[in-house]
Amino acid sequence: MDHTVNIINSNTVRVNPQPTKQGPIFSEFFRDGESAIAQPGDRFRKKDFEYSIFVPLNSTDMKKIVLFTWLTFFLFSCKPSGTVSEEGKSETAITSENLVTGVPGLKKLWDTETVLTTSESVLYDKNNNLLYVSCINGVPPTAKDNDGFISKVGLDGKIIELKWVTGLSAPKGMGLIGQTLYVTDIDRLVAIDINTGKISNTWSVDGASFLNDVTTTNDGKVYFTDSNTSKIHSLIDNKISVVYAEESLGGPNGVIVEGNMMYFPSMNEGIVFSLNLDTKELRKVAVGIPAGDGIARYGDALIVSSWNGEIYHVDPANGTTTNILDSKEAKLNAADFEIIPEKNLILIPTFFGNGVTAYEFIPN
Repeated sequence: MDHTVNIINSNTVRVNPQPTKQGPIFSEFFRDGESAIAQPGDRFRKKDFEYSIFVPLNSTDMKKIVLFTWLTFFLFSCKPSGTVSEEGKSETAITSENLVTGVPGLKKLWDTETVLTTSESVLYDKNNNLLYVSCINGVPPTAKDNDGFISKVGLDGKIIELKWVTGLSAPKGMGLIGQTLYVTDIDRLVAIDINTGKISNTWSVDGASFLNDVTTTNDGKVYFTDSNTSKIHSLIDNKISVVYAEESLGGPNGVIVEGNMMYFPSMNEGIVFSLNLDTKELRKVAVGIPAGDGIARYGDALIVSSWNGEIYHVDPANGTTTNILDSKEAKLNAADFEIIPEKNLILIPTFFGNGVTAYEFIPN
């Protein structure tokens, strides 16, 4: 099937219909607003920009499209804080407040500088009262280019140390146990000593190519997702094991564990799942969240992000979903966020926005 490629502006490309297999698009120069016919696997370029389409590998029908944009170093280093529209006006995320009784709204507090290149995940270190931000530092997010890093950021949004941890290629999800930070890096799980910022251990994961989010438990277990193979892994007693594997998961992304229950959204199927770790019973908690990414608990609710640029409030009792943030028009993604319940904060990495945005939950 042919695909129509529409260049909307220097940041946006539309493809219709969506490709169903991995491949960059069309090799030729175009002006804004032009379109072309291309097959998946072709590529196109436009001046200092190079675009390609990436669909995570999965044997099920692949529906998530990630637009990779390579900009020159100059453009990255000189990009101002926030997102700028074609008219030069600053654009901000659209928040929804007081839509439904019991569902909180969001109030924007701050943006970091846009130096957290391809910011993927945020983790709060309570003991040190700071944030860790994993930065893929360019795409594709599967390239073993050794240019990824993890930053330290204050709760005021100020950068404490930009390249605190290096020696990574595409760091994504993170979890903390004591003085050890665990992070996924394409096909391996990496342990980092937070006192030194140095890698202390690594575990290779057979068959993995897109390891994603991480969560940890109070008894020292590490769980992490494998989006391309639709598997969930664990690190227990220094041994990597497969916890659950099923193609119907459609690319598990974010993950949390509460007691014997695990919750995670699907990248490709728009479903939030629960998994009983004892019985391995899998259930659908909610549907209708496209490009599911991060997940966290907030009170009785689950908060789930769509990588496209949305945050959803999910009632796990009945599956009701409410959109409480939409930053798609501002072209800001919503990747693997962090919630600090005692501070009523949600910290959202904006991926191609190259930063983190903080919001305060507003009770309703």
